[in-house]
Amino acid sequence: MKRVIAFFKDLNVSWKFVVTYSVILSVQMILTGVYLYIQASNSTIDQARLMMKQNLMQTRESILKKGKVIENAASIITLSDDIQNFLDYKYENETHRIEDYQFKFSPFIGTIIKTNENINCIRIYMKNSVITEKMNSYYSTYKSENYTQYSEIMKEKPKKSGWSSTHLVGVDNNNPENVISFIGTITSKSSYKRIGTVEIQTREDVLFNMLRGQVINKLGKVFIVDSNNKIISNNINGLYKKDVSKVGINNYLWNKELNCIKKIDNKKCILISLPIEQAGYSVVGVFPVNNFNSSVRKSVTYIVLVLLVLALILGIVIYLITNMLLSRVKILAKAMRQVRQGNLNVSVEVKSKDEFGELGLTFNHMTKRIYNLVETVYKIEIMEREAELKALEAQINPHFLYNTLATISWIGRKEKSADVVNITNSLAKFYRLILNKGRTLIKVKEEMDILAAYLSIQKVRFDDAFDVIYDVDEKIYNYEIIKNILQPIVENSLSYGIEPKRGHGTIVIKAWESEDKLWFKIIDDGVGMSKEVLNSVLSWKAKSEKGNGYAIKNIMQRLKAYYGDECSFEIFSRLGIGTEVSITIKKHINLPNR
Repeated sequence: MKRVIAFFKDLNVSWKFVVTYSVILSVQMILTGVYLYIQASNSTIDQARLMMKQNLMQTRESILKKGKVIENAASIITLSDDIQNFLDYKYENETHRIEDYQFKFSPFIGTIIKTNENINCIRIYMKNSVITEKMNSYYSTYKSENYTQYSEIMKEKPKKSGWSSTHLVGVDNNNPENVISFIGTITSKSSYKRIGTVEIQTREDVLFNMLRGQVINKLGKVFIVDSNNKIISNNINGLYKKDVSKVGINNYLWNKELNCIKKIDNKKCILISLPIEQAGYSVVGVFPVNNFNSSVRKSVTYIVLVLLVLALILGIVIYLITNMLLSRVKILAKAMRQVRQGNLNVSVEVKSKDEFGELGLTFNHMTKRIYNLVETVYKIEIMEREAELKALEAQINPHFLYNTLATISWIGRKEKSADVVNITNSLAKFYRLILNKGRTLIKVKEEMDILAAYLSIQKVRFDDAFDVIYDVDEKIYNYEIIKNILQPIVENSLSYGIEPKRGHGTIVIKAWESEDKLWFKIIDDGVGMSKEVLNSVLSWKAKSEKGNGYAIKNIMQRLKAYYGDECSFEIFSRLGIGTEVSITIKKHINLPNR
């Protein structure tokens, strides 16, 4: 998570806007998509429940309508005077019974079958041994109510009237059929006792033909269940005569109307049950919810894709607009980088009066003020440095002048006029170079001439008690440095190194260049310094203002005042061995004299 936050922080502002917008929009789209899907799914399921219920109600009405026709036909037969008389009348001559059967009874039944295409067969069960059974006709008659099929039908309908479950007929031939029978009782007018039973058969695929519609079966399973929870419709393979629990419906009550969402076989399904009270059946529909939600998912997917395309287009627009708005900020940032690099004389163009324009005006005003302040401080600092340098120089020259004059006096006492002329010329050259028409900077060649003039005078003073070795790269002669920074060091080498040694000494003067720096080293083999004395010198804690520490302080202050951090000053010394002073400054040619 920290890496993600760090990555986000390092992004430029334009991409931060795009990423932030994308995240917010993505979250909004996800939440909106989920909400729309849930709402659309619930609405679709509600509509599906209503639509499927209407379809099942139409199926039930179709079954009731066909069943009503069969029930009416049964009523016509059971209430027919001719039928009742035929079954109840005691014929003295069986020939008359047969005649009535052929000319009254049989045509009547035949007419009912012909006028109703839903009737497959009409059977009348009666106690009669005279009339023979007719097979493969519109109807059949049987000798006895003890016939096996009659017994089975009566077993299914103990009340002796109403609808039976499905069963097979035509077992004796090669084309058995699933039929459903309606049973009616024929009652005697005189004795009010049952004198016969009528069975009207209709084929299962005729009565339940609406269950075989392609649309409704594509969406789910629709079947008929009897009062024993057995599936009596043969429109679904493998379910005929099975208990309804095989479908996954448990604790089912056939006479209870249902329209609910239930989990069946681990699938969320719409369960609809519409009882047909008159027949003791119920129309049951099981429809997986996914069959209806697939279109919803497609719609939501299309909506999300459209939103993604729009979001992408909007993201590009936002990126372009953000870039356009931030272009002025980028210009301002570029100007700020120039200020950071030291260029204070910079400003940005302001073309508007909005917040960006106000920011630009404020930046211009700020840089202008800073530039003026820096210029003022710079000029004051230069003036202070010049005053400090002049004050320091004023303290250096008299000290050497007094010593030189003392030497001239001593030479005069010894009456060596040639030496007097030599030392006087060296002194004149020394001061001519030191004064240098008031210039602060001189070339390295002139600084070396100052050292040569000074050492020429000191050799006379110390009676050639030391040697000087020059190791100077002539390539650096034209570089400019602050004048008179080496002479005080050489003077310290003589006064505090060579002179206390009381023997012959040597001073080595080195100067060279490396890359962008100039190097100067003054090495003597004098008495050296202890660590305590060296630390005292470097910390400017010399005991006397005219001592070694004061001269070093003078040089370090002059270097720092002019070069700042572009210089270094180091001293290495060991007691009884000698001292090495090293100065490093940045190369300059034609520096401005201040």
